[in-house]
Amino acid sequence: MNAAQVHLMTVHVPIIGCWGLSILFVLAWIFRDERLFKICCWLLLTILLIATVAYFSGPLAYELLEQQVQLNTETVEFHAVLARSCLLAMVVLAMVVGNALVQGFQGEKIPRWQRAIILTGTIAIAVFWSAAAHWGGLIRHPEIGFSKPEPAAIPDPTPPMNQP
Repeated sequence: MNAAQVHLMTVHVPIIGCWGLSILFVLAWIFRDERLFKICCWLLLTILLIATVAYFSGPLAYELLEQQVQLNTETVEFHAVLARSCLLAMVVLAMVVGNALVQGFQGEKIPRWQRAIILTGTIAIAVFWSAAAHWGGLIRHPEIGFSKPEPAAIPDPTPPMNQP
């Protein structure tokens, strides 16, 4: 298995995982379910590990693809910047989640504001990962990008002349 395959296998997990966790965190919030909240925290840390694999397999996948097809360097670099920002934001969120887990292990009550930060952070990162994924898709699928509308053919305003 090469780096491009590893990248494609792992890159979808953070996007789908963060959206799924957002839903589960909302459910844990609504039903005040402590067990579900802790499960979500552990899943977020697991998703971070997989996202790290996806991020570090990206440059190797780029090197493989660069030999086979012509790539738009600006798109690749912007995708890389977004992915790095997503990963770093997820690391920061993981620190807050880790703190919540430690609080739970020590028998402390996790404050509502901390739960709110974790919930909103997960939703924000899900949106951010989706943007990074879109730009990643543009690398091999330029047809999904933003396109400029083609100018429409302007019909001739003069009516046709009848010929006898």
